[in-house]
Amino acid sequence: MAINPNVNISQAVQLYNQAQQSGIAPNAIPPQDAQSANQGLFSNLVSDYLGQAVQTGQNSEQLAIQGALNQANLTDVVTAVSEAEMTLQTVVAIRDKVVDAYKEILRMPM
Repeated sequence: MAINPNVNISQAVQLYNQAQQSGIAPNAIPPQDAQSANQGLFSNLVSDYLGQAVQTGQNSEQLAIQGALNQANLTDVVTAVSEAEMTLQTVVAIRDKVVDAYKEILRMPM
């Protein structure tokens, strides 16, 4: 099986959910540890975090525009841009780890 470097996170999450529903990959969170059904799914965790990351980026853009129009405090603009940069770096790091895990799974013997 060839490794596709263009696999994105949403495809990996969909494949994981399909494997979980078919019984190939059991849920890694024991029922007693899961606080709710929605929190136990990996796809919900990823999509929630990505939603927060997008919101952080949008807030940063809005403050940058307001700063360019001299309608926002420069400190707030710099803080928002720095927060967006850290969020992007975190998303990229998580993506890299997910891709590495996917590659490792593909290397496992069947």
